[in-house]
Amino acid sequence: MKKKLILRLFTAAKVLVIAVWLLATGALVAFKAEKLYDDVFAQLGLSKATATSSIKNSFLQGYLQYYGARNMKSIAQGDREAVTRDLLAYTKEYVQSEEFKKAYLDHRASNKPQEPKPAKTEQEIRANYIEETKKAVKNLEDGLKTMKDAEMKKALNESLEMFRKNLEEAEKNKSEMLNMIIEGEKSNAEYNKTQYVNDLAAWKEAYPESPDGYVKQRLREMLEATENVDFGAQLSERNGKKYFVNKAYEGKSNNWKMAFRAGKEVTTTARVFAQNWLKELK
Repeated sequence: MKKKLILRLFTAAKVLVIAVWLLATGALVAFKAEKLYDDVFAQLGLSKATATSSIKNSFLQGYLQYYGARNMKSIAQGDREAVTRDLLAYTKEYVQSEEFKKAYLDHRASNKPQEPKPAKTEQEIRANYIEETKKAVKNLEDGLKTMKDAEMKKALNESLEMFRKNLEEAEKNKSEMLNMIIEGEKSNAEYNKTQYVNDLAAWKEAYPESPDGYVKQRLREMLEATENVDFGAQLSERNGKKYFVNKAYEGKSNNWKMAFRAGKEVTTTARVFAQNWLKELK
């Protein structure tokens, strides 16, 4: 479960990265801050519902959903800061809505680890073992009635004697095999119990009870991922694809690279927005 939780957690505030990614790919057109959000998304060639869904999924599922816009025009350099602030303002407005809070709580509940089933009692294990052994004895006895091959018949008789002995020992509570099964069930139950406690603790940490706690995690991750981005890093091109001249940068996270592509102006604006949002949530 812990591994699963780690796979489901994302390493940056994806909702903020939406703005960074859109700007980096030139998917936005300039718009004025006073325009309504519906007008903004109309200019992008997508509905407000589509944009909202993308923000929600990015926050909850741990990946950036790349929704497309019909109007693929570049934003003028001087407009990027205002565009970033407006997009983040809408993001914040949505994340504070009752719709998002309900979606988060549903998502949290769906990821809660399941409590393990109670361990079988010794009586249940013994009864099941005896029942299954009796079935095996009967099947072997029935098989011997129609068996004609001498070698096979001999082998079946040996198996039958072994199962009869096992059954007798189990019924007299003297079966070493049965005792091993019982001990194995106890050990497995203890392991499952310990694993559940660990998984539950990891779940509580990954999914705070309050949606605001979850938002704070995402904002901190965003700030960590976009810290110390080298916006002056040099690129080289090979086979039509760009790579960092400094090979160490190729190992950076996708969010770090996304921030690099967006540029210093956009990333700085997003970081300031995140820092101020965090202060409000404390």
